[in-house]
Amino acid sequence: MVEKPAILGGTPARTRPLGDWPIITDEEIEAVTRVLRRRKLFASMYEGIEVPAFEEEFAKAMNVKYAIAVSSGTAALDIAIAALGIGPGDEVITTPYTFIASATCILQNCAIPVFADVDLRTRNIDPNAIRDKITDRTKAIIVVHIGGHPAAMDEIMEMAEEHDLYVIEDCAQAHLAEYKDEIVGGIGHIGIFSFQESKNMTAGEGGIITTNDPEIAEACYSLREHGRLRNRPWYYHARLGWNYRMTEMQAAILRVQLKRLPHITEERRRNARYLARLLNEVEGVNAGYVAPYVKHAYHLFMIDYFPEIVGMSKMSFVQAVKAEGIPLQEGYAWPVYENDIFKNLRARPRGCPYTCPYYGREVKYEKGLCPNAEKLCYERGLWMPGFSLNVPEKELDDVLVALEKVLSYKDEIAKELNSRSS
Repeated sequence: MVEKPAILGGTPARTRPLGDWPIITDEEIEAVTRVLRRRKLFASMYEGIEVPAFEEEFAKAMNVKYAIAVSSGTAALDIAIAALGIGPGDEVITTPYTFIASATCILQNCAIPVFADVDLRTRNIDPNAIRDKITDRTKAIIVVHIGGHPAAMDEIMEMAEEHDLYVIEDCAQAHLAEYKDEIVGGIGHIGIFSFQESKNMTAGEGGIITTNDPEIAEACYSLREHGRLRNRPWYYHARLGWNYRMTEMQAAILRVQLKRLPHITEERRRNARYLARLLNEVEGVNAGYVAPYVKHAYHLFMIDYFPEIVGMSKMSFVQAVKAEGIPLQEGYAWPVYENDIFKNLRARPRGCPYTCPYYGREVKYEKGLCPNAEKLCYERGLWMPGFSLNVPEKELDDVLVALEKVLSYKDEIAKELNSRSS
């Protein structure tokens, strides 16, 4: 007899968190203390110890020539668009199944986001959908390696070359992910990574830009620091830029985190394979697809949910499994374009950039624009945070226990949740 689920008054499958994050050790504490003792917290293109050292170490780890540390992954995206000269009248194709910064960076540079649908299996932007969205105004494609699964870079790079487009890799969730034995972040023209607290390596906040192009790298350094140039005085400003610098303390922490990243990643990959075997025994629930030619970074462990098989809504299922102490999450609740900033064309004052005279075209983001993304948001797409994989393997058995409890009492749970909402 399966135990009564927690949402109906039973005992949860787990009473302790499945994984602790972030991982902070004495090494990180010593790194911060080292910076404080030095009494130098600031770094710039002209000076710094921890930041330039971290840039060099990260570039080596990601197998790229240049790495430019910045204050966040969002800042990295803003700079990436600007460094490529994209602006008013231009279009940039991006995915609707992502964090909003992968689209707002386009608006921040006064260009127009164009959303291309995703592949239902990988959740990544679909090359066929990209092709349908290319116009004479298209200047770039933002490819998000969602959850840590690399996108179909061969097809995307071939398309970009054919149409003379830039490719920006959003690797915010994909540290050390590999596409056909090549680490992401150096496949496209420019890449970005995030070090926000949930990411596979973190300093609470922070980001970095990667590229193999020296001109793009120099533009990024300049844009990071109010448009300064390294060969000119401090108060010389050559272009419009931002203050998007990383601090010495952030870099010191990240240098420690970078050393630990390979171990964290391999543990996640190993435990993901084990958890996938468990989940694939459950009717109506599958582990997310992983292409045979990629190495997943597992910022997120994706799960496909089939409400038509289980007989419970996605949200009811999530609520019941969470009650068992399992950190199951609904994923993105709606596509990016259903946020007011896009749905109601609310960006800059007086309708810019949507009404920009350099653009001169009507912009509409309507429901049904990207059916696969909507299916993932409203019906199928679930995930668990990647750090839930940084545990002893046998602890993952509790996930299967929780699912079996919920599915064995699905009718009673649905009735209970309906009564609570009425």
